[in-house]
Amino acid sequence: MAKRKSAGKTAKKRSTASAKTGPTKRKTVKSKSAKRKATKRKTTKRKTGKRKTSNKQPDLPAVRVRMFRQGLGDCFLVTFDVGGQERHLLIDCGTLGNKTSDVKTDDIVKHLETTILDKGRLHVVVATHEHQDHLSAFKTKAMKALVGNVDHVWLAWTENPRDPDAKTLAKYRNDLGRALAEIAHAAADTDVGKQVHDLMGFAGEPSDDPLGFAKTVDQAMDFVRTGLGVEPTYHNQGDLIEADWLPGFRIYVLGPPRDKQLLKDLGKHGSDELYGLVRAAKLNAAGTASSPAAADDEESELQQPFDSRFRLRDAEQKHQLYPHYCQTDQQWRSVDTGWINAASHFALQLDSLTNNTSLVLAIERIADGKVLLFPADAQQGNWLSWHDRDLHWSVTDPGGATRTVTAADLISRTVFYKVGHHASHNATARGQGLELMTNEDELTAFIPVDRKLALSRNPKGSWQMPARPLYLRLLQKCQGRVVRADTGWAAKAKSGDATEKALRDLADDDQWTNWQKSQTTAKHIDTSNKLFVEYTLE
Repeated sequence: MAKRKSAGKTAKKRSTASAKTGPTKRKTVKSKSAKRKATKRKTTKRKTGKRKTSNKQPDLPAVRVRMFRQGLGDCFLVTFDVGGQERHLLIDCGTLGNKTSDVKTDDIVKHLETTILDKGRLHVVVATHEHQDHLSAFKTKAMKALVGNVDHVWLAWTENPRDPDAKTLAKYRNDLGRALAEIAHAAADTDVGKQVHDLMGFAGEPSDDPLGFAKTVDQAMDFVRTGLGVEPTYHNQGDLIEADWLPGFRIYVLGPPRDKQLLKDLGKHGSDELYGLVRAAKLNAAGTASSPAAADDEESELQQPFDSRFRLRDAEQKHQLYPHYCQTDQQWRSVDTGWINAASHFALQLDSLTNNTSLVLAIERIADGKVLLFPADAQQGNWLSWHDRDLHWSVTDPGGATRTVTAADLISRTVFYKVGHHASHNATARGQGLELMTNEDELTAFIPVDRKLALSRNPKGSWQMPARPLYLRLLQKCQGRVVRADTGWAAKAKSGDATEKALRDLADDDQWTNWQKSQTTAKHIDTSNKLFVEYTLE
């Protein structure tokens, strides 16, 4: 990894530039084709020295956020300068399913058509990372309504097919995904196989063709990247977006980092660790009518608990020779599928790796410095990277004063937090994240979740979304202003509600009473619409 240039110096240069197509980009990642495109697009610089100064408080352009209720997935529509020269930013659109509402992603597209496209254009589409619950809608026919009606597409550097680091990441991710897809198919009836299958649901749709495990999510990302009729901008950590078409707002790119250790240990392309799992899966699925190739059989020995001479693949023969051992209540003795236990670890690794590639945006209203934080599904490595001492920005305020901005500063001024990864336990940093959100009198958290669907995934009941400790801390920090896509306002779990069982006794009656009062007075939040819940920063 090349040594990073001083983020302060590069950010200072970026903060004085504003291109109609978006922000400037780091020189270290500009390809020749990107440079050619840059020459075709005229770039204008903000003349910070000629800004008018005034003691009068500038107008505050309202910003509105709509969180759609399509199930276990993310889709947010951010509208700037509500009631004025409105600009619209769509962040993700996907789902893993819905057990709570009847909202479909097609309904979201219809809403975009009637409220935006009939009157103007969708200014930005953001695809944060390659997971189904964020992108699935982009492979549907309904999304064709956006083609030719989008001005900008923003993606993370990890989605740039010309970026060397992104290529390395993609190779490893694909190798691991195909190995796991083989296992999910070959061991479909085992507990581990079911768990791997459901975890793979984030990365793609496991099918009879393991090589095609990620085709659906790849197609969705390709549509965003090439199908909307606009060349995407690939953002790096440290970018600052100050666009002429978005007056009154700055957007800071907090992640993803390029540090491989922060993303995850990537291993090697073609690692025996991965392909060993593939060979073992094939051998496990092979019967007497379909013997494995000699080369595969030989190479798999290290992955098997015993030599091949001690293994019986024929189930009928096993039952004849060892009837007691093969009884259902004796399955605990078997080590036949012991090789598969590592698959759960690798499935979680793939999930975490992809989550850590999330494009993270902090949106600042310049006039009062209030921040809306959208971390997608960033996990620990991504969050921690924001606090690198070299990562900061130099910005010029409306009065002409220059100041330095850090991630901790942005987090402290956050008034709206899109909770990461459906409020699971591993996608909100504690000390370097939530505890830094000190504006507790205004802080609001929106959780895109369908708890009933999450709990139905394997192992049953293990997908605790929202996770109890995080849910409680969010309620405390936000003074009750926590909104869920499935339930609307956070509320005390009822005694007969099986879905909310693990969240019972989360707080005492007095706490819930205070939180409900806080919710009642929060007139800028509307949970009455069946299609979305809404937050407005006046």
